[in-house]
Amino acid sequence: MTRFHFWMIGACALAATAALTGCKKERDAGKKVYTIGFSQTTVKEPWRVLFNERLKEAADKHPEVNLVILDADDRTEEQVAQVRNFIDQKVDAILISPKEAPGLTRPVEEAMDAGIPVILLDRSVSTDKYTSFVGGDNLQIGREAGKLAVKFLGGPGQAKGIIYEICGGLASPPAQERRDGFHEIVEKEPGIKILGGLDADWKKDNAMAKMQDALSRYSEIDLVYAHNDPMAHGAYLAAKQAGRADKIKFIGIDAMPDEGQRWVRTGELTATLLYPTPGEKGLEVALDILAGKPVEKRYILPTRVFTQENVDRGGDPVEPSTPTPATAAAPAS
Repeated sequence: MTRFHFWMIGACALAATAALTGCKKERDAGKKVYTIGFSQTTVKEPWRVLFNERLKEAADKHPEVNLVILDADDRTEEQVAQVRNFIDQKVDAILISPKEAPGLTRPVEEAMDAGIPVILLDRSVSTDKYTSFVGGDNLQIGREAGKLAVKFLGGPGQAKGIIYEICGGLASPPAQERRDGFHEIVEKEPGIKILGGLDADWKKDNAMAKMQDALSRYSEIDLVYAHNDPMAHGAYLAAKQAGRADKIKFIGIDAMPDEGQRWVRTGELTATLLYPTPGEKGLEVALDILAGKPVEKRYILPTRVFTQENVDRGGDPVEPSTPTPATAAAPAS
């Protein structure tokens, strides 16, 4: 259990059934207090630590909210147990950022069957039986990364070079979409060859090891595309150790101020794309549902592109590619 395993706003905790019973007694006594459970896939990635921090800060502004944040420790079976525990405790709403779609699909459906609204954050599941999704457009982000790669390698129709790709967890939709969007753009360029595509599970050390192996196997790599900034930076460190970093461009995703943006500013990464944390909007959606307001089925958060030319002015916005969906009625809680 990590130090992040339990995070709660208000006086109640989910450590035992009695704790949630106490929350319900407060509500029964006339106070508008809602218990909202959040199952986070892991806190081993800096982006997810920031995700939790911003969600907690948002909930701090709502005295009517008891927020329970649980860490699934990167294990699907733990996250399944957490969701089912939330169902058993009859929480008012569930927020979840699934580790992977297949394993979390049935528990999400079970929560909906129990009348508990479910808001998916960052990653989806293999069903439409959820209340709302909040997250970035990973397919678009992958395409934008592909456009940058083509630009860095000579421009459309003239781009030439070898790209080494380092993937996130390929069982998750974000990694699949970041890969697919990137390939959709880059594979149009006959002068570009893509190598790698191995799963580094979003981890910096894993990516560094894969890049070390790639450098030993390939005498020429012109650009690295990694599905998040820590992996891109791990690849950069491997190339630096090999004396080849100055010959390679590095593109990552997340653009956290203290990571991706800083590494672009120092020249360790060539570019990064913003992947906004969805917790604040997810909480807003949950509260709208509990207030009986209609909500959208999907909320797509915008991205920005950061390069050395624009990082000090906050990057450049990217127009959203996903049309606004129709409004979906909120289920009873």
